[in-house]
This record gives sequence, C-alpha cells and structure tokens, in this order.
Amino acid sequence: MSKTINLFVSHKGEDESRIEDFKKLMGHKGYDFRDSSIKESEPNRANDEDYIKSKYLRPAIDWAGTIVVLIGQNTHKSDWVNWEIDYAMKKGKKIIGVFLPGEKDVTIPDPLQDYADSIVGWNSEKIDEAIRGDKPIWEDNDGNSLPSNTPYRYTC
Repeated sequence: MSKTINLFVSHKGEDESRIEDFKKLMGHKGYDFRDSSIKESEPNRANDEDYIKSKYLRPAIDWAGTIVVLIGQNTHKSDWVNWEIDYAMKKGKKIIGVFLPGEKDVTIPDPLQDYADSIVGWNSEKIDEAIRGDKPIWEDNDGNSLPSNTPYRYTC
C-alpha cells in the first residue's frame, strides 16, 4: 500500500543528487513522495533573494507537510538550508534531519538542532518511524542515540 506525502527536501546544492536516492530508499517502504524541492539543476532566472523566497521557497514549503533536511558535510554552512528550516518551523511543519550515507563527523545545522522533530541516519525503518512521528528519534549516522536539545514539538 502506498503512503503518499507532500515533501520538501532541504539540501545543500552539492547534495542534490541524493534527493532521488532518498526517494528510492523510501519507495521500498511504500512511500510515494510528491516533491516540491527546489533544485539547482532546474535553473531559473531569479537572482533576488527575496524574490526566490516568495516565488519558490515559501509556496513549496507551505505546500509540503514534511520537511526532510539531508545532512552532509557542508549542510550547516548553507544560509538557504538554515532559512528553510526556520521558515518550516514557523509554519508548524514536521522537520526531519537525515544523515547522508557515509557521512561522518558532520555538523548538524543549528536550526535543525533547535527545531527538528527527529534526526536519523540513512535507514528506511528509522526514517519511516520519524515521518509517522510516533515519538522523537535523535540518532547519529550509525544509529547511536544523540542528546536532544529540544522537547518534542507536537504539530497539528
């Protein structure tokens, strides 16, 4: 049985190819993602930051029910990712951090540390559990428990 959810994948541009990998991973769990992610490989002529946020990012995040943040080596350095997380939190979206496979000793973006509902490794079982939101999950890329700085957020 397919589980369809509206998804926005926040990512650093260099990790864009991992969006399809994520969809394939979760496809094995029966997920069918309708994706509103903004991709650098799909260029547009926008170059004004406020225009990009109002025309592309806000509507895409508003539409999505779940925000997945792919966590790679440089994700924490992305002002765009940090803004997307902040905006998603203000809109009451479920926010899930997912470590990219093979990434070690990565820095979790501050807004993700502050606002995530769950942070998990590249594991379809744990991602599924985080999406369903039964309880917060805070793990590193190897499945070891991480301390959570944030109490669980309940979303309506």
